[in-house]
Amino acid sequence: ARGLDDERTMDQRRADVAFDLLMGKETGAPQGEVKVLVTLPATTLMGMDQEPGMLAGYGPIPADVARDIAAGGTWKRILTDPVSGVAVDVGRTNYRPSAALADLVRARDVTCVAIGCRQPAHRCDLDHCEPFDGTNTIADDLGAKCRRHHVMKHHTRWKRTQLPGGIHIWTTPMGRTYVREPEPIADPAPPF
Repeated sequence: ARGLDDERTMDQRRADVAFDLLMGKETGAPQGEVKVLVTLPATTLMGMDQEPGMLAGYGPIPADVARDIAAGGTWKRILTDPVSGVAVDVGRTNYRPSAALADLVRARDVTCVAIGCRQPAHRCDLDHCEPFDGTNTIADDLGAKCRRHHVMKHHTRWKRTQLPGGIHIWTTPMGRTYVREPEPIADPAPPF
């Protein structure tokens, strides 16, 4: 609404409302979640250099502005390829995998990853190989386990380690090891 003594243009009023919403000022209007995405090197964040940050949808911003934004935000680690700068992995802080990650692990594992178990993966729990530490909800640390083998892993002396690509190594209480590799779900491409 425009008061009689308000000489601002419509665009100026819109900018003021947007600023108030971003800064958390109570406006009486419903507010949603606001995400401001800033990318900056860890060395800049720690003040070791003055490389500019990147504000999504805008472009480069000075290092001190990027640090100020990061100081009041929620951080998510994004690993980039050092040569191309392309994102190759996004940090995850949730215990439960996303729907896409759960679909990937179940498609890769096909069945429970315990040796000889044929329980379909869609009926299995997704279990971390290593205890959850806030960063390891990733395909290379998750495996489909039927409830019986999930309980067995946690309450017996059987041990499981996991290698990249969904290879699971089970060690019996007597020290014997068994390797369970993922099953192909498609025919391999013919050789050239």
